[in-house]
Amino acid sequence: MERVAIYIRVSKKEQAKNKGTDSSLAIQLKKCTDYCEEKKYEVLKVYSDVESGGNDDRKGFNDLQNTIPKKIYTKVIFWEVSRIARKISTGMKFFEDLEKYGVSFESVSQPYLKDFMSLSIFLAWGTEDLKQMSLRIKSNLLEKTKAGYFVHGNPATGYIRGKNKMIVPDPEKAPLILKIFETFAENWNLSETGRIFGKTRSDITEIIDNRIYIGEVVYKKYVKDPVDSKHRIKTKNNRIWYKGLHEPIVPLELFNLCQEIRKLNIKIRESREKGKPILLFSGLVVCTCGKKMFQTRRYHTNKAGEKYPYYVYLCTNKLTGKKHSIAARKLDNAIIEKIKNSKELLELNGIEYNENESIKNKLKLIEKELLALETERERIIKLFQKEFINEDELESKFNDITARKKKLKESQKHYEEEDKKESSKDNVENFEKLKYIIENYSEDDVVETRKLLRLLIKEITVVSKKPLKVNIIFN
Repeated sequence: MERVAIYIRVSKKEQAKNKGTDSSLAIQLKKCTDYCEEKKYEVLKVYSDVESGGNDDRKGFNDLQNTIPKKIYTKVIFWEVSRIARKISTGMKFFEDLEKYGVSFESVSQPYLKDFMSLSIFLAWGTEDLKQMSLRIKSNLLEKTKAGYFVHGNPATGYIRGKNKMIVPDPEKAPLILKIFETFAENWNLSETGRIFGKTRSDITEIIDNRIYIGEVVYKKYVKDPVDSKHRIKTKNNRIWYKGLHEPIVPLELFNLCQEIRKLNIKIRESREKGKPILLFSGLVVCTCGKKMFQTRRYHTNKAGEKYPYYVYLCTNKLTGKKHSIAARKLDNAIIEKIKNSKELLELNGIEYNENESIKNKLKLIEKELLALETERERIIKLFQKEFINEDELESKFNDITARKKKLKESQKHYEEEDKKESSKDNVENFEKLKYIIENYSEDDVVETRKLLRLLIKEITVVSKKPLKVNIIFN
């Protein structure tokens, strides 16, 4: 008897619901199971996906592919070839793997598909159909957007879907959106506005910049992610705004005022940043009161009445309202001196270490093997539940897994003990890197140096101010 795997797929979640449509997941499964029953095939498992056929990274499809070399099934059944893939390369590779491992296939609706020539023709049709479908969808979305309809997913906060899928102001949240615009127009501060309404600065920015609130709708162009070609990304530069049919929440004059304030704030921030040195340890230093200290610019006035800036590390305790500051030059010198003369660094400089294979890599490998055993155990349980194996076979396989797990645990314990001995090697490298960075950085690359320091230093604690003493906790 043929041992069969069934593969079914639809593109949209709506098609996965059993509504009786020919394209639904339920109908595909029914046709395939009826076919197998008529042919007297034994169905071992059904693999399914709710994904586009143009996406190669489908869980059900990947799971099915991974079982092919194991020869669990003698045949794969599907409704029609486009369910397998809508790309020629993906489809042909799948069928080549079936042939390689002696697994046959049958298409319920296309019984004439027997050779690679006919397969390649139908897969090519599927690929072209996918392209045309994509073009039709994009064209329809653009035309609907130009006509004033909101077509991209869920509407922004403040709007809900009304009749005929039109968006209308939300009676509860629309007044809140208007209030956010009015508040920002008064205080000019994104962070403060966020605190008032219990939102983050980025949340407020997204609201203030969203033109949907003045009655416009957006068409979003998606582009391929330069790092991962499987994903698409959208940016503000790829958005086109059109006059919408929905009711505005925010008056145009108020929206434009907020945009002008945003531009002015950006210019002010940029002008303040010019020529402003970034203190090396800002954000890493913890005051004696327990609060973090950050860079702050202050001014001295000389005898001639001229002002000149100087910098301090400053913390503000919101509970007590007290502020503590330490002169930047003084604290920087104390920290640098502490790093250069670190007791740990002096002690570890003399330690020698071998060039053996990384113990951490071995531990990671053991963790992967332990996870694989757990996966194997779950698979065996499923086989037993489906009566593919009996109780004796189940017990035998469990005993084998237990023995292998015990052996891995013993190895894990051994390498963890070795890792403790080898950890000094990492400390030496980190301390040496840190010392080199401190001795060789320049004011031109303070920003990049700070990023490196955060990888090596966990925290710098001010133990006392008079005399100034600091303690450094390394990563």
